[in-house]
Amino acid sequence: MVDNYLAGNASRKEAALLQQWLDEAWREKQAPEDAEVQRLLVLDELRQAMRPKSYRMYWIGAAAASVLLLVTAGRYRYELQDWIDPVPMQTVTAFKYQVKKVMLPDSSLVVLNGGTTMKYPKFFRGPKREVDINGTAFFDVKPELQPFNIKGPHLQVKVLGTSFVVTDSAGIPTSKVSVKSGRVAVTAETVTRQLGANEELVFDQAQQQIKIYTQQEPNISWTSKKLMFNESLLSAVFGEIEKMYGVKISCAAATANTRFTGAFEETDSLDDILKIIALSYRLSIHKNGNNNILIK
Repeated sequence: MVDNYLAGNASRKEAALLQQWLDEAWREKQAPEDAEVQRLLVLDELRQAMRPKSYRMYWIGAAAASVLLLVTAGRYRYELQDWIDPVPMQTVTAFKYQVKKVMLPDSSLVVLNGGTTMKYPKFFRGPKREVDINGTAFFDVKPELQPFNIKGPHLQVKVLGTSFVVTDSAGIPTSKVSVKSGRVAVTAETVTRQLGANEELVFDQAQQQIKIYTQQEPNISWTSKKLMFNESLLSAVFGEIEKMYGVKISCAAATANTRFTGAFEETDSLDDILKIIALSYRLSIHKNGNNNILIK
């Protein structure tokens, strides 16, 4: 009935019933600030379209009413539907040491890094696809006509179909977007920048500055729980292992300042990774059973 009403195909009885229902719903729920104005506009335009006219002016009135209803339906249809029957929202969180994959209603893939929360609708209604993100997430967006929007605490990203990484959290000083393929539009405050493949935008929240860098390819090794290091300090390597496996690793300063190059696949266990590092530098591994590991 709602679709018929907004499209101008409702009978007088249907229009009267729907108007009564809307009036009752408006009294029971808190409407958006401009929702009452929108509702009255829709109802007034429908009444004008239904009002009897002289035969001479009928075709003019009918044409005008059709145009008005089409414009109104296009502008307010989904806003009214969202208000009358809101789409249920879902929230998913990757815990501190967890990487979580989420398939969205449009078959777009999102991989959440540890400590990241995403909020998204159970299904996408109308001409928009939109999710809220707080943390770090890799997006592989399915190409469709409707734009895909990501809203973070400091950044907004708009795409049609592409893959990229968003890092935007209320608890960090800088936010960034790294594009793997395709193009995206990133808005920080009131400034919008276009990014292509292998480009990264960094937004300094304190300085309100935007910088764009060119890189070989975004680091998305974490999306498959795979670690890759190139001349990295062992202190950094152990730090990544701690975040991924929820352990605490201690070592001497000399060991921490040693550089390591290597890669670990998703199938490698924590013990496998530690043994490879220990064998590479003739180190020994000691565990105390409480997720504390001493390497010396």
